[in-house]
Amino acid sequence: MLNLEAMRFLEVGFGVAARMVVVIIFWYLEFLLQINNQFLQHTTTQVMGNRGQKRAETIDELPADKRTCSSLEFRASSSVAPVEPTASTSTNQTHDHDMETSSSGSGSGSGRTDEDKDSAYGSCDSDEMDDTEQRKNRHAMLDYQRQRLSGDQTKFKRVLSILNGEIEGSTQEDALRELCEILSFCTDSSLSSLMANSLSPVLIKLAGHENNPEIMLLSIRALTYICDNHPRSSSFIVRHNGVSALCQRLLCIEYEDVAEQCLQALEKISREQPLPCLEAGAIMAVLTYIDFFSTSIQRVALSTVVNICEKLPSEGFSNFMDAVPKLCQLLQYEDNKLVEHVATCLIKIAERVQQSPEMLEELSKHGLIHQVAHLIDVNSKTTLSHSVDTGLIGLLVKLASGSMMAVRTLFDLNISSILKDILSTYDLSHGVPSPRAVGQSNQAHEVLKLLIQLLPVVARNDEVPLAEEKTTFLVNNPGFLQKFGNDLLHVLIQVVDSGVDLYICYGCLCVIDKLIYYINSDTLLELLKQTNISRFLAGVFTRKDRHVIMLALNISDTILQKTNDVFVDPFVKEGVLFAIDALIVPEKGSNFMFSMFSDIQLSNNSSRKRCLCYSFDNCKSSSASESLDCKLEKDCLQTLAKSIRKNYFEKNESTSANGTTDILEKLKSLSTQLASMMTHNMVEEECDRVLHLIMSHLNGSDVISTFEFVESGITESLFKYLSSVECCRGVSDSNGSKSQQCIAERRLKTFVRLFWSNFSLAEFISKLQSGLSSVEDFPVVLNTVSKHRNSYTTVPFRRCTTNPCMKVLFGKVDGESTLIDYSEDVQNVDPFSDFDAIEKFLWPKVCSVSNKDDENGPGTSQNNVGLTSSESSCGNEFPSDSMEDEQSAIEKDSSVTIKHPQSTGTAHLSFYLEGKQIDRALTLYQAVICHHKAQYDTITHTALWNEVHKVTYQKTSDSEKVNSPDGCHTCWPFALKKLLFSEIGSAVEKPTPCYNILFLLRILEAANRFRFHIMSHEKINEFAQGRISDLDGVRASDEGILGTTLRNEFINSRLTEKLEQQMRDPLSISTGGMPSWCTQLMASCPFLFSFEARCKYFRLAAFGKPQSQTRSSSGSNSGIQNDTPMPRKKFLVYRHQILESAAKMMDLHANQKSVLEVKYDEEVGTGLGPTLEFFTLVSNEFQKPGLGMWRGDNLLDSKIVESSSGLFPRPWCPSSSVSNDIEFSEVKRKFILMGQIIAKALHDGRVLDLPFSKAFYKLILGQELTLYDIQSFDPVLSKTLIEFQALVERRKYLESVGETSADDLDSCFRDTKVKDLHLDFTLPGYPDYILASGPNKEMVDSANLEEYIELVIDATINSGISRQMDAFKSGFNQVFPISNLQIFTDEELERLLCGESEIWNSNQLSDLIKFDHGYTASSPPILHFLEVIQEFDYEQQKAFVKFVTGAPRLPLGGLAALNPKLTIVRKHCDNMVDADLPSVMTCANYLKLPPYSSKETMKEKLLCAITEGQGSFHLS
Repeated sequence: MLNLEAMRFLEVGFGVAARMVVVIIFWYLEFLLQINNQFLQHTTTQVMGNRGQKRAETIDELPADKRTCSSLEFRASSSVAPVEPTASTSTNQTHDHDMETSSSGSGSGSGRTDEDKDSAYGSCDSDEMDDTEQRKNRHAMLDYQRQRLSGDQTKFKRVLSILNGEIEGSTQEDALRELCEILSFCTDSSLSSLMANSLSPVLIKLAGHENNPEIMLLSIRALTYICDNHPRSSSFIVRHNGVSALCQRLLCIEYEDVAEQCLQALEKISREQPLPCLEAGAIMAVLTYIDFFSTSIQRVALSTVVNICEKLPSEGFSNFMDAVPKLCQLLQYEDNKLVEHVATCLIKIAERVQQSPEMLEELSKHGLIHQVAHLIDVNSKTTLSHSVDTGLIGLLVKLASGSMMAVRTLFDLNISSILKDILSTYDLSHGVPSPRAVGQSNQAHEVLKLLIQLLPVVARNDEVPLAEEKTTFLVNNPGFLQKFGNDLLHVLIQVVDSGVDLYICYGCLCVIDKLIYYINSDTLLELLKQTNISRFLAGVFTRKDRHVIMLALNISDTILQKTNDVFVDPFVKEGVLFAIDALIVPEKGSNFMFSMFSDIQLSNNSSRKRCLCYSFDNCKSSSASESLDCKLEKDCLQTLAKSIRKNYFEKNESTSANGTTDILEKLKSLSTQLASMMTHNMVEEECDRVLHLIMSHLNGSDVISTFEFVESGITESLFKYLSSVECCRGVSDSNGSKSQQCIAERRLKTFVRLFWSNFSLAEFISKLQSGLSSVEDFPVVLNTVSKHRNSYTTVPFRRCTTNPCMKVLFGKVDGESTLIDYSEDVQNVDPFSDFDAIEKFLWPKVCSVSNKDDENGPGTSQNNVGLTSSESSCGNEFPSDSMEDEQSAIEKDSSVTIKHPQSTGTAHLSFYLEGKQIDRALTLYQAVICHHKAQYDTITHTALWNEVHKVTYQKTSDSEKVNSPDGCHTCWPFALKKLLFSEIGSAVEKPTPCYNILFLLRILEAANRFRFHIMSHEKINEFAQGRISDLDGVRASDEGILGTTLRNEFINSRLTEKLEQQMRDPLSISTGGMPSWCTQLMASCPFLFSFEARCKYFRLAAFGKPQSQTRSSSGSNSGIQNDTPMPRKKFLVYRHQILESAAKMMDLHANQKSVLEVKYDEEVGTGLGPTLEFFTLVSNEFQKPGLGMWRGDNLLDSKIVESSSGLFPRPWCPSSSVSNDIEFSEVKRKFILMGQIIAKALHDGRVLDLPFSKAFYKLILGQELTLYDIQSFDPVLSKTLIEFQALVERRKYLESVGETSADDLDSCFRDTKVKDLHLDFTLPGYPDYILASGPNKEMVDSANLEEYIELVIDATINSGISRQMDAFKSGFNQVFPISNLQIFTDEELERLLCGESEIWNSNQLSDLIKFDHGYTASSPPILHFLEVIQEFDYEQQKAFVKFVTGAPRLPLGGLAALNPKLTIVRKHCDNMVDADLPSVMTCANYLKLPPYSSKETMKEKLLCAITEGQGSFHLS
């Protein structure tokens, strides 16, 4: 048995849970000792004998990943392992390759996978005992329990009799010790209510013993154990006045250990009996002398107060209000947990007294508001949980609603500045302002409630308490309101513009409405100079909700009233007047910005359960809120709009009758001209003239507002001008689609040429981005429920899921006669299932017998119907009638990653939601969101999860199967012209301004990306037409239409912020759990989103996001951090067999969702550093000459393949299998392995050292290469081929104009005829690669030069490398689909794979490096160190980074993203300091630097260490 002191230590230090674990362990050991020894010996011998025999027979047959690991292999990950592998564990490679650890790095074997469970000890049959033995064990356990129970009861009675006797002194102490020991190990069943009731009064009496502190301590400890084991016993203690006795003992505080035990006892009692504790004065008792106790005991004391405050009575305040001064004092403590407890108490007290102005005034005293304001400040050193932080803001809301003292204090504390920082911080993920709390919780909601409470209601609203007092206060103190506006107006506008949900938008507008109403005119004019309020209001008018539009009208009315016509013209120019006119007469609304007014529900009916009028009410149980009657009167929008139009605009002579400006009318006229020219088949030159005029106006001196740009219809005209679908309407000649493509290509060229010299593309993109932010209406769907109970889905297969299910009623479309109804019952459907999976489930059940006989459906079996590629590949089946398979699905549900593969079969069903056809590419969740968004401006939790969605189906007709248009394969970049044919996605309605703007942005971004291709093509055309006479002029520069510094112009900050919000949603565990616009825009227009946001989306799409969303603290060294810790597996690597070890590693773990860590044979180091070095070594192995993988692999004496332009696959003739004694099969295997390694590096967040060329990155991204891409890996060959192509184009041009003389047609290449170059039909640089054979294929001349160019290009970038790329992609896809990378550019993919290469400066280094353990930033050795590493050249910097981190390049984000942070510490040397070398801990990025005597010595020793200290990990 454990002694009492040990048990007490366990309870105080580790809590009750640890004590109970020890109790169970010792109880079980005691049980084992009492079981018959012979029975145990027989059972153990039989089981272990069979187990040993089975393993001896099968150990060598098991694969390495299914063998058991030694205890050494289950150690936590660390940079230096304390124990070397034993000889038995290191002699066999096969046995030691795979070493597993759990994600937490615990020493247990819980990290094993499901596959290992069955194989760890051989067959399960050898471990099973027969039924007789199992029954004997059960009976033995029951007998032991009965004996233990009887023994405990006897002991209790004996102790009780002793304590009830007259004996005192040591006998009582011994009895109490025995009682405490019994209670420490007894169970709930051992201690009956009768016994607890009998013990309670005796122990309470002894607790008041005045002469013996040991008896007091033991009796109170016994009471604590009784409440712990038998919580209902707390009522007995209360009945016998035990709480009062404990409080009295606390207030006496004669003995510290007795007082601590009293606190422990009261904490247990308060859990079950909070009200009696309150009435007995427990709050003040535990708080009076709280300063005398340790932090852990203070937490216990505050836990008691929290338990009491959780259930405060509805009557009386004195019992807890007396504690407020002490609680306010405790808010100043440094312990975060303690402060959280105190804050929780005060939050509960404020909730209790919020209806009493007197109590709120009392609560506002004692410095409470000062302390709370300090705690909620984002710069506060005290870090509280998000819920407590939000609760403290709610506390201030309650105080401000009923206490004028609180309002004054908050304004004095400059609360507006604190709330500004909360509402608007800079999100480091993409560098644009973003609301901090939007999408994460109700914190933004609470901040807005506080702002609303600080300002008095306006006269047009109902009266509320303190309105007159607040108004008088602000009138007498105008400076407060001015400061309030300066701090918050810009931020509130920014929050609304970021695309937040409707409730937050409404709250922001309420604050702006109040602010503008009460601020004086002069201050208002100064305030509005800082922002474009006219554009902001025009954007608000695009919202569909009548409450929001009403606030916009109120704000407009107030501004116009206070500013004396100053804003009349801006309101006209930005479209505010146009919106007001559209409200008065909806038929007047345009087809562009304000077309939605016809859809606004102007009646008092609301689709929401809670009207927006009550969304920021402070009282939760408002009668008006429960009645759901809207406060807005019928036709109030039109009434106010007419009043504004009459009072401010009709009297103004400069206002046009239709509410537009002159520049808008001009742009409309030109837009109409361009559209009519295309309709009437006007000559292209005339269209070019009008297009030039449009761009001249857009780039002219007149300022064009966003409203004018969008409302003019220019984007629609340009879309029709460029769109191939629109072009084909005017095509009627015999060439058909070819003419259409030529027209589209010509117009595309004309449009792009406008920005080469005449007009600013940056300005045009800025107008497009501004227009997109104004007209886009993509929803952000945030699920506010933080926890979801497990659900059971019936469609498309039956399984348990941690996500909520959608309720769906399936039925056939009215009039559908060939199908039958599935069921009249509502089904639970997995919300992230796509309609291919739903069809596979429904088709066998709804099709008639004739359909089954005549057609092959997409699947007549329910087997393999699922959502995940991993489930499908593993062959998991879910038959509807098999409970075993359902259980298997349940077990696997927690580990799968949801994906939505497209069906390869023919669709047989069309689906409709409420009568509207559903896009089959969507998931059910996305389809429901689209449906509700089309009707309302917000999507509520109830609408998604509680309503029953009616989905109907019918048989698909042939007319619904639409083929995509053919591609356009001419000499312009195919990828650029393909954009003219491809759709953006069903989430963007067509034709709309949003679609048109996205189309134009996509064209311009592609034109910028293919700038070198376009310029080269144009130079060739100029040479062909004789405008360039020298081939040297054919070469184009790589200077784009945009400079590299303007690439961010294509990023839309509003859409980026919306995507960031959506990815923070708890249900965004896959891309199928997000609105469809996210996936469709990411596929068609990824450039709209910042690189950082796309990185997060990539991880979500490729790997999914587990339900637990805690930030990983593990040492991932990548800019794309894992959202949650993944399981970790250790792998033993041999330095002399790097590629062989890598191949073995990938064979075992390529398709497993776990992070790999490396340990080198006969080295102690393991963890992040060795793992990064392993990936670097593998990278170096792939670059060795003689592998037959890369171009330029012809220098066998060099260490790596040298390529100044980057690595690109060497071409292999499709008919060749051997070249220079190199087997192609080996080359293929290495490309497979390289694909696996690269994918695994991306998965694990590792950095590689592979200098690929841009063209190879494009191949990885699935892009087609052209002649102009050869420039990126072989500039000499590219230059020659481009010049040859120019000769071919000139020959064609001369033929087209009728110049057919032999001299002209026989082109010369730099004064030499082509035939005199003596080129044969072999690939340049690879004489064994025969391009073509046969007549006229021996030598190249002018006649066959074009064919020669095509063959060389094909062999170089297509057929010659296609087998290698197929092998690479097959290896890559074993880890995750390579298609997920297509949202990146080639430059971005290089950053993902190879990290950052940056130049350091002194200020940057001092800010990003941590100096510790003997060093500071001003220490002389540190100053020398910073100077030394700045003097390093590029190669020395790479060597230094590799020395410290294990990888030669820094992770994505550079030195600032290094995790852990680079730390320099003082190394203590035993001998002479200058003779010692620096050492590192790579897993912690930890450099131990001796304090060298001079800078020169430090540089010498550093270079020596980073040069000679590579290649091993040992203790330092």
